Amino acid sequence: MSHRLAEQITSLLLRHPYVVVPELGGFIRQRIPAYYDEAKSVVVPPKAELHFSQELSHSDGLLEESYATLLGVSVRRGRLALEEDIKELRHALIQESSAELPGLGTLQMTPSGSISFTPQASSHAVLAAGYGYAPLSLSLLAGGRSAVATPAERIPEPQPRTEVRTTKSREYIQLRLPKRSIGYILAVLASVLVLMPWGRGAETGRGFQTAYLPADSSAEKLFGTATLEEPVVEVAPDTIPAVEAEPEGLRYLSEPDGRYHVIVATEPTKERIEGYYQTLLAQTDSTYRDMQAFYSNTGKVIRLSLASFATSAEAYSFLEAFVKKYPTYKTTWVLHNT
Repeated sequence: MSHRLAEQITSLLLRHPYVVVPELGGFIRQRIPAYYDEAKSVVVPPKAELHFSQELSHSDGLLEESYATLLGVSVRRGRLALEEDIKELRHALIQESSAELPGLGTLQMTPSGSISFTPQASSHAVLAAGYGYAPLSLSLLAGGRSAVATPAERIPEPQPRTEVRTTKSREYIQLRLPKRSIGYILAVLASVLVLMPWGRGAETGRGFQTAYLPADSSAEKLFGTATLEEPVVEVAPDTIPAVEAEPEGLRYLSEPDGRYHVIVATEPTKERIEGYYQTLLAQTDSTYRDMQAFYSNTGKVIRLSLASFATSAEAYSFLEAFVKKYPTYKTTWVLHNT
C-alpha cells in the first residue's frame, strides 16, 4: 500500500508546506524562488526541495481526511486504513532497512532507529513548483544588455531630420530643425553652463617662505644647553581600562565538509539568516551557540546549521533532544553537507 500512501502525501504537499505521517515523521516541501545563474547565463525557474523530519510525528489530521475522501468512508475508517499502510511501511523499513515511496523518494533506517530520506528528482511535488517552465539561456551582450531585445528595442525610434534649403538669393541659407532637436541642443547648453567654473579665479599665485636656522654655537647662546624632557606620567595598573573582546558572530562555511548538519532555518538572503541567528541566541541557552551557515548547492539559499556531527546517528540524537526542549522548532531536519 506504499503507492497509495505516496500518492496522498504528494497530493497534500502541493497544497501544504508539510505533511505528517503519524508515528513515522513529516515530509517538508521547501519552495525556492527563480534566480539568474550568472556563471552559466541561465535563468532558473522556481523549484522545490523535499526533506524529511522524524520529529514531526504528531498527526495533523491531513492524511486521515485525505484517506476518508479517497475511500468514501468516515474519518475514523480512513484513519484505520492509514494505520495499516503505515504499519506495512515500518515493517519494510525494519526488515530491509529501506522502503521506496513511488513518485516521492526512498526512506532508510539506521540500526539506531533513525530514518533518513532521499527525495526523487522527478517527483511531481518538486516539478510542480516550476509551473512547467524550463531553464532559459540568457547571455549578455558586450554592452551589458540582455541578448533578448525588448519591444522598445525592436522598434527603432524615428530620427529627427535636418533640412537645408537655400532661397533664391545666395546671401541667405534657411535651416529647418524639428522641435525635438532644439530641445536636445538646449539641454546640452544647460549642462555646459552648469559645469562651468563660475566664480572660481583662474589665476594662481606663488609664495615663498624663508627661515633662519642658527648654527650650534648661536643656538647655545640663544637657548642655552638645557634639553626639553617630556614628563612621564605613571598610571596604576588598576586604572587602565580593560578592552572587551567583541563577541564572535555567525561563522560561514566556504566548502562542503561532509558532516551531518542539523538545519534549523533556510532563507534566501544573508540578512534574514542573521536575524534568525539573533532570534535563536535570544530564545535558547548557551548550549546552542556553535552555529554555522552555508550556501546550498544552487548557491541561492543559505542554511543555518545548529550543530554538525560526523555520523547521522549523532545528528538525529541531537535533533531529538533539541526539539523536545524547544517544540517551536519542530521543523528542524538533518542534511548531509556533501
